[in-house]
Amino acid sequence: MAGLNSFRDVIEDMFYNDIFNALSAFVEDNPSRLENNSYRVQNPDEAALSDFKVQFVNITESEGNEVLFDVVVSAEVEIAETVRRNRETDGIEQWFRVSCTAELEDGIQDFRISDIQIYSKNRRSTQNNLSEYLVPIIYKEHLDNVAEKFLAKYYPEALTGPMPVPSREVAKRMGLDVQEVHITKTCSVFGQIYFSDCEARHYDSDTREYKPLAVKRGTILIDPNVFFMRNVGSVNNTIIHECVHWDLHKKFFELEKLYNKEARSISCQVQEGIRPERNRTPLDWMEWQANALAPRILMPIRQARQKIEELIEKNKRVLQTENMADIMESVVFELSDFFEVSKQAAKIRMIDLGYTEAIGVFTYVDDHYISNYTFERSALKNNQTFTIGTQDALVEYALNPDFRQLIDSGKYVYVDAHFCVNDTKYIRQNESGYAELTDYARQHIDECCLIFDIKARRNDRYGAKYYTECVLFRNIVSDTIIEAKYSSSPQNQRTEARAVELKKISNEAKRTANIMRGLPATFSDTLVAHMDRLEITVENLEEKSLVNARTIQRMRNDERYQPKLGTIVAVCIGLQLNPVFSADMIRKSGNTFRATEEHIIYQMLLNSYYQNSIYECNEILQANNCKPLTKEE
Repeated sequence: MAGLNSFRDVIEDMFYNDIFNALSAFVEDNPSRLENNSYRVQNPDEAALSDFKVQFVNITESEGNEVLFDVVVSAEVEIAETVRRNRETDGIEQWFRVSCTAELEDGIQDFRISDIQIYSKNRRSTQNNLSEYLVPIIYKEHLDNVAEKFLAKYYPEALTGPMPVPSREVAKRMGLDVQEVHITKTCSVFGQIYFSDCEARHYDSDTREYKPLAVKRGTILIDPNVFFMRNVGSVNNTIIHECVHWDLHKKFFELEKLYNKEARSISCQVQEGIRPERNRTPLDWMEWQANALAPRILMPIRQARQKIEELIEKNKRVLQTENMADIMESVVFELSDFFEVSKQAAKIRMIDLGYTEAIGVFTYVDDHYISNYTFERSALKNNQTFTIGTQDALVEYALNPDFRQLIDSGKYVYVDAHFCVNDTKYIRQNESGYAELTDYARQHIDECCLIFDIKARRNDRYGAKYYTECVLFRNIVSDTIIEAKYSSSPQNQRTEARAVELKKISNEAKRTANIMRGLPATFSDTLVAHMDRLEITVENLEEKSLVNARTIQRMRNDERYQPKLGTIVAVCIGLQLNPVFSADMIRKSGNTFRATEEHIIYQMLLNSYYQNSIYECNEILQANNCKPLTKEE
C-alpha cells in the first residue's frame, strides 16, 4: 500500500473552501479578538481573511464512524483601523483552531464546522488522540488499559476473574466472520482481515495454484498451516490480533479508500526485526498495536496476575522445591494451557508483568529447548541474554578478538547455548559422557556464564520481519533472528575474574601441566599416550570421533602418515581433550590453522565445544557450508 494520504491532506484538499468561508466570517465578526502585534494598527475595527494554511490536525478518537478533529491553521489577515479620519491597514499572521466533525464511511460524509477559536497551545490534549493517518496513538504504559477497554466492550466476562477468552466468540460479537483457508503457498501470511467486499486469493494445496475467493467486509481469514508450523501464529492470538485491527483501524482504511481503491485488507505476516520507532509507518504502528494488545486481551493484567500467583503457590506445594526455574517452567506451561495461548506468549506475558524468573524457561535455541535456568534480577539489562546460538557464537568468535582470546584461554566451555566457566562446580558429564550444566550452575547462571548484548536483524530464512516486539526472548520462529554480541559489562568482568581465580586454585591446572610434561615428542606417541591415559580403545575412539579405525591405527603406528587437519580435530573431540592438549596435538602433527572460515570453526570447537559430541560439531560445520569431520579412509 504505497503513497499513504494523511487526514490533514484530505481535509485541505476537500474542504478548503468550507473552512475558508467559516474562518472568513469569524475574522470579519471578531477583529478585536485577534492577537495583534502590529505597530501601525493598534485596535483594529475591521479584519479580512486573505489566505490560510493547515499546520496540523488534532484528531480525537470517537465511537463508530464519527471523526472529531481540530484543524489548526495559520492565516494571513488584513486588519484596519480608523484613527482621526486616517485609515491605517496592516497584515498579520493569526493561528486558529477550527473544530469539526464528519462521518467516515465510503468517503467523508456530513462534514460540519462546530466552532472556531483563536489557537491556544494550552488546549492541546494527548488523550484518545489519533495520528494524522487515523491510527490511535497508544503509549506502551497504556496498553493494559486499552486491552481492558476492548474486553469491557466485547467480552466483559473476562474481567470478572481468570478465564480463557474465546477468540471466535469475541469475533462473532464484533460481527466478524472467521474462515480457515490456505492463504499463501509459503505460509508467510497467517491472518488477514478485510475492510471491504472484494475478491481475494487463496492457495489451493491440491491443485497447487492460487484461486479467487469472494470475501465480505468483516471477514477474517486464518491459515491453519501456519499455526502448525510456527507457534507464534496460534489460532486465538491471530483471531484477536485481527479483531484489534477491526476495532482500532477501520478509520485508517476508510481514509485510504478515498484515494486508493485497493486498500481493502491487512495481511499479518510472520515477521521479525522491529523497525525503530522514529521510522515506523502507520502500517508498522497498527501491527505493533495488534501484536501488543492481543496477548493482553487474552491474558488481562489483573486476571493474569491472579492466575500466575495461584499457579506459583500450587507448584511450590506440588513440586516440593524452591528452584524457581522448575517452578516457572510448570507455571508457564499451565498458564499457557489455561488461557489457551502459546507457551511463548504465556512466558512473555509473565515477564511483562514482572516475573523475570520466567526468562530462563522454555528458551528455544538452535532448533531445541535448552535447560531451564535462573539468575539474579539485577544481572541482566534490557536486550541482554546469557543464551547464544552456535551461529552467533561462531560469528562473534571470528570477528571479536577480545572474545576469541577469552575463549581460547580455555576458561570457558560452550554448554547448552551458554559459555560457562570451565570448572566442576558448574560443568559435569552426563550419562553419555558429554558436558552439561550442574544443578548449581542452572540456579546461578549469572555466576558462571557470559552475558551477550542482543539486537534484532533480518531473517533471510523467512524473508520477513520479526512478528513480536519482544526481541529479548527467542522462540521457534526466531531461531536466527537475534545477533548476540559479547558484552564487556561489569557482570562479565566479575564472571571472568571468578574464572581466573578458579583456574588458579583448581587441581586441574596442575594435573594438565604434569600431563604435558610427560607427553612424548611425536604425534603418534602422544596420541597413544592420551588414549592409554583415558582408557579409550581404537573401537571406542572410532565411535566417538567417526574416524575410521584403520586411520586411527595408522595415526598411532605410522610416524610418516600425515592425517588431515579435520581428522585430527575429530580425534581431539572424540577424546574430549583439553584445549592445551589439542593445541599440542595439532602442533606435533605439522598442521597449522589458516584464516579460513572452516579453520576458525575448528578452533572454536576445540577450545570451547570439545565436551560435546562429534555429531553436534558436524552439525555446526554443515550449517556453515563446511565439510563434516567424517571418516577418513
